[in-house]
Amino acid sequence: MNVAEALVARLQAVGVAHIFGVPGGECNLDLIAASDKFGVDFVLTRTETAASIMACVAGELTGTVGVAMTTRGPGLTSAVNGVAFSDLDRSALLLIADGYGPDQEFVSHQRIDQKAILAPLVRASAFLSRNGAVGQLNSLVSAALGQPPGPAYLEVTGAEIRAPAKEFLPHARAASPALSEISFAPARKLLSSAKRPVLIAGLQARSAAACTALRTFATETRCPVLTTYKAKGVMPETHPLAMGLYAGGVAEEPLIRDADLVLLYGFDPVEGPPQAWRYNEITTLELTNVAFDLPLLEPATSIVAEISSTLAALTNDVCFDGWSQAELAQHKERIWSAARVPSNAGLSPTALVESAMAHLPTDSRIAIDAGAHMLPVLHLWKCADLNQSLISRGLSTMGFAVPAAIAASLVDRTRKTVAFTGDGGLMMCLGELGTARESGAQPIVVVFNDSALTLIEAKQRKRQLPRIGVSFNGTDFCRIAEGFGWRACRVSTREEADAAFAKAAVADEPFLIDALINPVTYDEIIARVRG
Repeated sequence: MNVAEALVARLQAVGVAHIFGVPGGECNLDLIAASDKFGVDFVLTRTETAASIMACVAGELTGTVGVAMTTRGPGLTSAVNGVAFSDLDRSALLLIADGYGPDQEFVSHQRIDQKAILAPLVRASAFLSRNGAVGQLNSLVSAALGQPPGPAYLEVTGAEIRAPAKEFLPHARAASPALSEISFAPARKLLSSAKRPVLIAGLQARSAAACTALRTFATETRCPVLTTYKAKGVMPETHPLAMGLYAGGVAEEPLIRDADLVLLYGFDPVEGPPQAWRYNEITTLELTNVAFDLPLLEPATSIVAEISSTLAALTNDVCFDGWSQAELAQHKERIWSAARVPSNAGLSPTALVESAMAHLPTDSRIAIDAGAHMLPVLHLWKCADLNQSLISRGLSTMGFAVPAAIAASLVDRTRKTVAFTGDGGLMMCLGELGTARESGAQPIVVVFNDSALTLIEAKQRKRQLPRIGVSFNGTDFCRIAEGFGWRACRVSTREEADAAFAKAAVADEPFLIDALINPVTYDEIIARVRG
C-alpha cells in the first residue's frame, strides 16, 4: 500500500464516502486512483469553491469530515471561499492540494505560499511526510472535527504520496470536560427562579445528541424554543413550543422581551446579525461547546462543556409555568406570519414558497442561498428534523445552495433535495448543473429570477442612493438548464408554479424551476422580519 492508498483507506474508515474536487496533473491523480480502489467516490466539480462547499455539506450530513481536493496555485486559491465557509459556518473540512517538495526548489511556476494563504482560516495544516502520513491525517481530521469544527489543510507532493506507507494509526478525538468538573449551581439558580424563559438554539445543536437533549428539555419543562437559521429543525417546527427563527430582528422580539431568562443553547456569535445584542437587560444563561474570542454578549452564567450532557444535567426538577398556551400560540403565529406577504401583481416570493410547500414532500431537505429570497423560504417552510435545512450563515456566501443541494442529494437519495437560490447566486455556480447531471444527483433548483441583487438593492433604496450596480440583464435559466440535460420549467404565475412543482415532485432527474417573480413585496418582508 502506498501513502495515497493509506490516506484514502483511513478516510474511508472514518466515514468519508465522497471526495470532491477539480484535479490537476500531479498528486490528485494518485488520490483519485486510490479512491476508486477503496470505493470512495470522486466527484468532479466545475469549481473548487463548489467542491469545498459540497465536501462540507457531505461531512455535516454524515457526521464526519468532508474532503475536497485541488491542484496547486489557482486550484487552491479558487477554493478559499469554500474554506472560509468551513471556518465561519463551523463545518469540518479537509482540503488536500498539490505542493512543491524540497527537490523542486527551482520551480516558480504556479508557486505561491499556499499554507500562508490558508493560515487565517484553518484549524491546522501539514506538509505530508511519508513516514507519518496517516498520523498527520488523523491529527488534521481531529482538528477539523474539534470545537468549533472547521477546515484543515494537507499539502502533498508526488514523491511523498507515491512512497510505500509506513504506518496506520488509530484516529483519536479530544475528550470533552467531564461533567463532574463543572459547577452547575449558578445555572440551576437561574433556571429555578425563571418563570418565562425562552431558549435560543444555535448551530452547535445540530448533532443528534444535542437535538435529542433539546427536545427532551423543551417538552419536560415547557420551555419555548427559537432556533437560529443554522439550527432550523432541531426542534420540530410544527411543535407548539417551536416558536420560529431567531434572526436578530423584530419578528421574534416581542417573545424575547416577554421572557425573564434567555437560555442560549449552542449559540455561536457568528450566527448573529452584524449588530449589537438587543437584550442586555434580560438575564442570559449560556451553554456552549466552546468559548469564543468575539462573544456577542456577556451572559450572567456560561458553561463551556458538551451541550447535550450539560442540558440533560439541568433538566431535572425544572418546570416553567409562566407561559400560557394561548400566549405562546399568539407569539408563534406572529413570527411565522411575518414573511407571508401576498401580492396581486405577478408571482410573489411568498406565493412561490407556498406553492413549493404545497407540492413537495414535507421531509424534503432544503438548501438556501444568500439573498432576499431566503427570508420567505426560512420563515415559511417548516422543518421537522436537524439538517433538513442547509444555509451559509457565518460566511453568508452566495453560490451556496446549488452545490449544497448536489452534495445532499448524493449523500441521501431517500428524500428530495431542493435548492432555493436567487439569479445572482445561481450565476456564480451555473457550471455545477453539469456536476449534478454527471454525478447522478437529482436536486430540484428553484430560481427567484428578478434580474437583480434584490437584498442589496433594498439597502441601496433605503439609503436613497441611485439604483446603480445591482441589476442584471434578464437570463433564461430554463434554457441554460436544458443545455446541461436538466428538465426545466419557466413560471410567472401561481398556477404555473403549482404545475411545475407537481412535475418536479415526481421527477427522477435534476429539475429546475425558473420563477419570474415580482420583487415588490420584499421590502415589506424585510421590514416585518428584520425591521
